Amino acid sequence: MTRRLAVVAALLLALVAPRVHAQGDRAVVQVTDVRGNAIPFAYVSIVNGVSRVADDSGRAAFAMRVPDSLRLEVRRMGFDPFNGWVKRNPTTGRFVADLIPLPNALDPVTVTARANTPLARTGFYDRAARIQRGAFAARIITPEELEFRNPIRLTQVLQGDRFIKVQPMNGKAVLQGRGVMCAMTILLDGQRLLGTYEEAMGNPNPPPMSSLAAIDDIIAAPSIAAIEIYGSAAAVPVELQRVAGSRMAQGCGLIAIWTGSRK
Repeated sequence: MTRRLAVVAALLLALVAPRVHAQGDRAVVQVTDVRGNAIPFAYVSIVNGVSRVADDSGRAAFAMRVPDSLRLEVRRMGFDPFNGWVKRNPTTGRFVADLIPLPNALDPVTVTARANTPLARTGFYDRAARIQRGAFAARIITPEELEFRNPIRLTQVLQGDRFIKVQPMNGKAVLQGRGVMCAMTILLDGQRLLGTYEEAMGNPNPPPMSSLAAIDDIIAAPSIAAIEIYGSAAAVPVELQRVAGSRMAQGCGLIAIWTGSRK
């Protein structure tokens, strides 16, 4: 009987061990306000490490061996940024970052559900979650990142991005994909943006240059709420491919720019 119990115990340990190991390779950060309410879609960054956008329940998961504490930078519009060390909660195993609302002199802060968030209604956060799971070769720029960088021009935000080359044309900046003379397709608030210098790049029958304008002259950086950058046509989600149309057949990448409030 003793030998049989030992065999059963060994089998149970074999089943449990992989689960414990899996949990040890995944650090979960929970973003809340001072009352303990979850803050959705916060920008969560491990200092000198990777970053994530929290989901609609305020959680951001990082594939890593879980330490006792993490140094985090957490940002969400309407709250004071958090930058500091957070210890792992021994009960839940999570790292909890509490954000403090900005003074009431500003607009009242309301933590809203996914369906009521302006950017969420565009599908931005759904695609951000898919990008973070590795579904697309893409990069997202959140409202919090834009607010932190405070760019003067759109091309200033995109300069140096791994999917884009910012090239000069007629003294202005043009957004080129990774291919030679391969212009990025630009969507503005879910619609194809026409009349830019990008229309002339790689086009055998370009429109007159006098009829075109630079992207920086069309879109003011302070009006931008978020940006999605896809390095190739194959990486673009179906819902954005439909809007982009035949231009995507060239195999170039796509930039989806969303304007409006960054809250």
